[in-house]
Amino acid sequence: MSQFATEFRRGWRPLLAAGIGTGSGVTGLSFYGFGVFVLPLVAAFGWTRGEVSAAASFLILGSAITSPIVGSVIDRFGARRVGIASLLALAVAYAALTTLQGSLAMFYAAWLLLALLGGGTTPVVWTRTVNLWFDRGRGLALGLALAGSGIASMFAPPLLTRVIADYGWQTGYLVMGAFLLMVAIPLVAILLDERPADRPEVASAHASTAAPNALPGVELADALRSLTFWKIGVGFFFVSAVVAALIINLVPLLIDRGLTPTAAAATAGMMGMAVLIGRVAIGYLLDRHSASAVAAVVLGSCALGCVVLAMPDSSSWMLTISVLALGLAAAAEVDLVAYLSSRFFGLRAYGKIYGWQLTSFYLGAAGGPL
Repeated sequence: MSQFATEFRRGWRPLLAAGIGTGSGVTGLSFYGFGVFVLPLVAAFGWTRGEVSAAASFLILGSAITSPIVGSVIDRFGARRVGIASLLALAVAYAALTTLQGSLAMFYAAWLLLALLGGGTTPVVWTRTVNLWFDRGRGLALGLALAGSGIASMFAPPLLTRVIADYGWQTGYLVMGAFLLMVAIPLVAILLDERPADRPEVASAHASTAAPNALPGVELADALRSLTFWKIGVGFFFVSAVVAALIINLVPLLIDRGLTPTAAAATAGMMGMAVLIGRVAIGYLLDRHSASAVAAVVLGSCALGCVVLAMPDSSSWMLTISVLALGLAAAAEVDLVAYLSSRFFGLRAYGKIYGWQLTSFYLGAAGGPL
């Protein structure tokens, strides 16, 4: 049996746990479930849609703040304890949202606190586990794990919409918390193991939390002196800014190009499937081709898509292809940063290094739509 197949045969349980964690965390359930609460909160408190939607910026800001901190913690104590504790705190935060009384400032503070408490559920935690178990098949494994957020984007909105319509927005938040307590946390606790026996250097590093230096790679200080670190961070800052700006404004852009509102929404909806399929496909390609070449093709396609979106006489099929290219770029962002960080800098200080890269990514995403 090849090393590629062996890794997936032995590591499917932690891989599944990482996918569940990604889909259940702040970049999955919290982010993709946010939108269905906008109109109910507008009706309940008289806020505008813009005022409610602005809370998503605090979610992104909180994730940017916590990523390097959480990265340092998981390098020292491992991802399992941090991930489970953060999922538990996130469940409590959802319950706390049901106590909102109409203060917009408190609403923003609540979402910032939710992001801080849920900082241990971001990709920096779950991708570390994947990297420990997978080497030859790391790209595909990362794509599958991070596809958890894509699955959340498909199922969370319609299910939560039904719950809110029948029982109210408070029950919607309670259902999110209950899902974490009754499904996500037990499964992660059962499935997640950070000690692959077929990788002695990893197993020895986790035999004692005092031995993180047993893992291969460089320290954060060494990475900071590397031009590669800054190329990745700055490059994906701008990539995330562009992609986030396009996603936020995609439907209005398509309407400006002549599509009806219904057709624009349907075309934009194709991006979600492109993200889900793209994560797996791009991960597969990363295991077989140069990461730089894969990134160039995917992001170059997105750049061409931007040109098409800027053309006033683009046909509907050209706009559809542009949306699919945007979906592939959105799929590649976090996956590529995780893959490149592990390949260039190793696993010794992966949490710290990838944490800082994610901070750059989140700041770009927060500033892009402005």
